[in-house]
Amino acid sequence: MPVPQNPAVAIRFTGLLAFCFDKRRKICQIGALSKDDHELRFRLVKRGPDPESESEQTLTFPHNLIGQPSDLWLNVEGEPSPEQQTAEPFIAGDLNEPPSDPQDFRWVIDLEGEHFYNRPLKVKRGVLRPILFVAKGLFYTDTLTSDFYRTIPITAKGAARTASAGRSLGQIAEYVGANIYLTHPNQALVLRAGRDGSELLRLNKEEGTTYEITVENVDTPRAPAGGDFHYYYDAFELNRDEPKILIEPYGLPALRGGRIPCTSVGLGKSDGFGFD
Repeated sequence: MPVPQNPAVAIRFTGLLAFCFDKRRKICQIGALSKDDHELRFRLVKRGPDPESESEQTLTFPHNLIGQPSDLWLNVEGEPSPEQQTAEPFIAGDLNEPPSDPQDFRWVIDLEGEHFYNRPLKVKRGVLRPILFVAKGLFYTDTLTSDFYRTIPITAKGAARTASAGRSLGQIAEYVGANIYLTHPNQALVLRAGRDGSELLRLNKEEGTTYEITVENVDTPRAPAGGDFHYYYDAFELNRDEPKILIEPYGLPALRGGRIPCTSVGLGKSDGFGFD
């Protein structure tokens, strides 16, 4: 069964973001990795039945100005919806088999999966900020990379192990999507500063109107060249004998100028980040 189409709100995420599903509360936590050479960008596009009802706005937040904000909560408020009551990943097929559907959430790199550490990782406080809690939504792979990737274990002294020590990842998710469906006229998608905090944004259900949101945590112009996957290890604790596992493109597509994007990751075994 494919991802249901025609959401009222479609969100696309990319960049240094960590996704973790709180299985007890059925919500998704998304932490932005805070680095001074990256910035958070939010782009909101409203599409309506006529040009007068359409709008677009973009906000950019350098991480050195974010500080320690309260958590952000995104939820559908108003009439309860029986169709969408939780936040969950889109999984197509058998969980014990590799993903084959291009929208399967499992194309997102799983730092707790078998190609990486295969165990829950402890998250350091204060490195992922802000953290966005999404109470309702269907999360999926929106766009796959054109390049294929493999893992590269790096020893504590900074030396790469042999290529044979790496694992093939194939294509990986470059953009993560989240569809949110508003099914009742008095429903709205509301962003708050904290679970019951002040309202920051409200997107009302309007006939013939849809919203597109893009959330990016990407390089600033002063960011150094090269990949930045290693930044994730500022946020997650490893055992003393564990290598840092990085990624690199390989194969023919990479020979034609492959790059390492600011790739989002997931924590597939953890039940939330553990300190909310």
